Amino acid sequence: MKVLVTGATGFLGRAVVRALAERGHEVVAMARPAASLPQPVSPNVNYIRGDLRQGGEWCKAVRGVDAVVHAAASTGGGFPDQFAGTVVATENLLNCIDWESLQRFVLISSFSVYDYAGGGRAIDEKHPLEPDPSRRDAYTWTKMLQEDLAASTCAEHGVSFASIRPGAIYGPGKDWDSGAAMKTGKFELVFSPLAKLRLTHVDNCAEAIAAAVEKVGVDGVFNIVDDEVPTHAGYHRACRAAGSDARRALYVPWWFVASMGLGVRLVNRLFFGGKARLPEILDYPRQKARWRPFNYSNAKAKAELGWEPRVRVAEATRLMFGKR
Repeated sequence: MKVLVTGATGFLGRAVVRALAERGHEVVAMARPAASLPQPVSPNVNYIRGDLRQGGEWCKAVRGVDAVVHAAASTGGGFPDQFAGTVVATENLLNCIDWESLQRFVLISSFSVYDYAGGGRAIDEKHPLEPDPSRRDAYTWTKMLQEDLAASTCAEHGVSFASIRPGAIYGPGKDWDSGAAMKTGKFELVFSPLAKLRLTHVDNCAEAIAAAVEKVGVDGVFNIVDDEVPTHAGYHRACRAAGSDARRALYVPWWFVASMGLGVRLVNRLFFGGKARLPEILDYPRQKARWRPFNYSNAKAKAELGWEPRVRVAEATRLMFGKR
């Protein structure tokens, strides 16, 4: 298949390009105009440049592909910036696609779209979505808008659509602070140490996405987390054992984190009308999204996509921190 990959020079995008090329696909890898292009991993990889937020020559280059992996999105800035980089960019891409030739559209979404305030303690693809994304952050809001836009447009054109919702993607260069919430003196605070950290290694996630490309007609939402989902404390210990510079841990239980967040929310409402912008560590809705204990399922992705995560935590941390 000829596959367009947007966000191809990003942390996940590079791994997706490699996974698709290894499976024998012809890859059109789209990068931002100022991005540094890596050496092609295969003669079947062709890099193009373009800014999805506006039109350009890239629009011609993406026509005639068999499948799209849309991994490009904005993760920083306020709502206007993220809306432009995620929603407007997706709309522009959808407008440029040759729908007569397209067989499959795979969107890279996020676990951030789920409702962490209710719906039980097990998160699978049937778990309710965040009912008020504006109370969380711009990323959640724009990813939900992006999903709706892509799914409805593919349905309108009768094109097979899959939404991939990865957990916390980790690997060399992205270790999620070894599972710690913050550093203080000689120690690191590890919040909710017994809660599971919804990890998926970048190579495991890329292989799930490549499998989704090939499963034309297997539509819907797929959560991607690894079989091995360590606790925050377990991941922190694994990173230290592998040679990271993580400090000794001070464990802060979930009930204390939640009490702190609820207290700060009350003060915010009483003295600031609830309008004060709070950091994630003190903002109760975002605390729940990151540290509230949940169980996570990858059963649907394994059953319907035929995916099996290969990289385990011990191997991944050795690769990240170099200890052999």
